[in-house]
Order: sequence, then C-alpha cells, then structure tokens
Amino acid sequence: MNKIILTTEIDASLNQALEEIARFDNRSPGDLADQAIRNLVEERVATRELLHHGLSLIDSGDVKAIDSAEIHDWLLSNEDEFPQGR
Repeated sequence: MNKIILTTEIDASLNQALEEIARFDNRSPGDLADQAIRNLVEERVATRELLHHGLSLIDSGDVKAIDSAEIHDWLLSNEDEFPQGR
C-alpha cells in the first residue's frame, strides 16, 4: 500500500488526550489518527452511497411517503417496526 505523510495542526489539549489514549492502547498517536481518518472516510462514503440509493429510488418512483410526525413518534417510542409508507 502506498502511503503519504499528512501534516495537520490540532489543539494542544486534543493532542494531549490523543497521546494519553495512544499510551493506554499501546499504539502511536499516528496509528490512532490513521484509524480515525479511515473511520471518517468509510462513514462518509457509506452515507453518500445511501443518499445516492435513496435518490435513485425517488427518481424511479419506487418510494412511499411517510409523515414526519410518524417518524418522530417512532423515534421516541420503543417500537421496532418502522412506520409504513403510504
């Protein structure tokens, strides 16, 4: 795998916390930064793919409407089953 060096500035307090976590995990701060960046990129790529999928469903007309109040109520409930679209 090709690697590059990335230089960035972070707050001193954040760096101190990062170094403490790295010592606790027996890893380097660079390893933790690499993992954090990988996690961020994976999350953003997955979010973008999900949005593209949703937009393609909308474009194809293969989507049902769900009232926002129903979703709000569902989020505040203990229900496992997602509200049904119309």
